[in-house]
Amino acid sequence: MALQTNTIKGKLGLVTAGKIQYEVMLSYDTEDAEIVAKLKDMIGKKGMHAWMADTDVTSGTDIFNAIGRIIVDCKIFVFVMSKTSVMSKLCQDQLALAYVSKKNIFPLQLNEREDLQDNMDNGMKLQLAGFEWFSLCSDFENESKDFVNRVCEEIQSEIETEKSSDTKKDSQKSRKSQKTLTILNKSLSKTKMTRLHLEDAGNYWNHSFGKETSVSWETFKNRILKDFEADFEETFGEKDTEWLLSILHREMMVETTEQMLTKEKYLAFCSIGDVVYPLWLRIQEQARESYAMREVFSMDSSVRVQAIENLGKYKSATVVEALLDLLTDKDVNIQAVAIISLARTGSNDVTTIVNLKKCLKSKDRVVREAACLALGHIKAAQAVEQLVHLWRNDIISNVREAALVALRNIGGQKAEQAIRVTTVLEKEIRALKT
Repeated sequence: MALQTNTIKGKLGLVTAGKIQYEVMLSYDTEDAEIVAKLKDMIGKKGMHAWMADTDVTSGTDIFNAIGRIIVDCKIFVFVMSKTSVMSKLCQDQLALAYVSKKNIFPLQLNEREDLQDNMDNGMKLQLAGFEWFSLCSDFENESKDFVNRVCEEIQSEIETEKSSDTKKDSQKSRKSQKTLTILNKSLSKTKMTRLHLEDAGNYWNHSFGKETSVSWETFKNRILKDFEADFEETFGEKDTEWLLSILHREMMVETTEQMLTKEKYLAFCSIGDVVYPLWLRIQEQARESYAMREVFSMDSSVRVQAIENLGKYKSATVVEALLDLLTDKDVNIQAVAIISLARTGSNDVTTIVNLKKCLKSKDRVVREAACLALGHIKAAQAVEQLVHLWRNDIISNVREAALVALRNIGGQKAEQAIRVTTVLEKEIRALKT
């Protein structure tokens, strides 16, 4: 059964970019098209295909579908940064999709770094912080040649890695994990070098909470807000700090009943593989992913539909975790889109199901409807009791219908019995009326 809600109807189609496999996606503002066209031509002379909207969009093409598809399929995402492009909503959307797609991002600056950063929002600053920036500010002819050479070398490296390994998926996963570690390490070199920023998360816990194996969330929150007060204020501001803390609460799997954070869950959050990283670096990385996902799945995103179609079909831990973040967003439309996207990933672990069940209690009927269909889509037997309650009691007919569809999709003795009993009761009630 196709997953549908009032937010998104029907099958989401994909628009191909013809038979050409584009290795490079060029993201830019139209004011910089002349420079971008030169770069495209230089890359083409190296035997690689670079996609640029001004030259590669044909008549009748849905440009936003094409852009989303190219970003997901390309090997290198080049963000041509000028004072106009860093403020462009379209470029922000494209960068966010590239980031959550784990693309190899090459930031290319046409203006001085400080001038560009003054015009960036928090999300863009964080997403670009860990990548090497290339410049075309002083000597275009030589700098552009060096840049194009680097791009083509990286493409060739990725192609050779894919061909040389029998375990292609494991190799790609390893490369993506290594990119994440590289971003963290590069971020460290740009952060204030204090003891708190440099020490690993285990040492931070020990000097903050001693031998305690768990502390209350309130205690932990107050501690990090005190220790990293200037960082939270400078990097996120009051509003985004509150939003980020709610995400950390979920990511660290704080016990919901007693609101306790265990040292074990805290260290798991701060670790990548066997390496335990400094707490502030992991907070920054979490923020990067969450900003990017919020940008990609916002209702006014130019790549939202493409993100759902292309990212939703991958059961990526990063994508699933970031989508879970959006379930607590203040915008109910974003919540509904995140629910649909989670269903498309097919993720049915305990954490996903628990968070989707919470959405059944939303005051917004579209969120409740989407949550019903999502739980049915992933066959979450744990949700049968709540779905039965909605089917019988929700005041909105669309939600009741969605709950029934979910119960039929889940199946099993419990769901079938609930449907049978309620159906019999309804028949008896109708009989009494006649």
